[in-house]
Amino acid sequence: MLNVKNLTKTFDRQNRHFDAVHEVNFSMKGGDFCVLTGPSGCGKSTFFHLLCGITKADGGEVFFDKKDICKLSDKELAALRAEKISYVLQGDSLLPNFTVLENICLPHQLSCGRTDLEKKAMELLSHFGLEAMANDYPSNLSGGERRRVAIARAFVHDPKLIIADEPTSDLDEENTAMIIDFFQQQAKQGKAILISTHDLSCLRPGMIRYQMEKGCMKKA
Repeated sequence: MLNVKNLTKTFDRQNRHFDAVHEVNFSMKGGDFCVLTGPSGCGKSTFFHLLCGITKADGGEVFFDKKDICKLSDKELAALRAEKISYVLQGDSLLPNFTVLENICLPHQLSCGRTDLEKKAMELLSHFGLEAMANDYPSNLSGGERRRVAIARAFVHDPKLIIADEPTSDLDEENTAMIIDFFQQQAKQGKAILISTHDLSCLRPGMIRYQMEKGCMKKA
């Protein structure tokens, strides 16, 4: 499903060049649950941005379903993210002027014209214990609740690949376990799951762990 070859992204900072991601090779198939660990600033978020086509690579290739993401137009990338790839950003990404239910459904309704998402959205909210908040606005939710809404949004359109940057960072122990269990269930159904985390208690048997340091990545 996903095949990365010699992926590199270089930045200029304080009159020096450095590789935020350096010649990374990586692959995933449906059903894989991969976990990327490493210190802050090691390149994890940049790597995720490259996989989704948000950031353009300076070298290497990213193949998703045999298509080279690096060669797709912005319109083609937007369509890919709307239909097959979901990215849960680090931090708060909900739109403050829309309700929880609208935050989950509206991005996909606008990008691909789907109008059948409300039932699935409510099922996800119920699974995460948030169904009573469907018509609330993000300002009425805690950080952990907003995080779970963002994760629900990532799954509502049934993507093939889910990439989540620190998805449990705002969650307590109980909700962290619930989200990791949910990710595992989705992987067993054939989805490819890739997350980053600093919390090694998230690791479970069957996960594939990778370590990133100074832009370089290897299996841990």
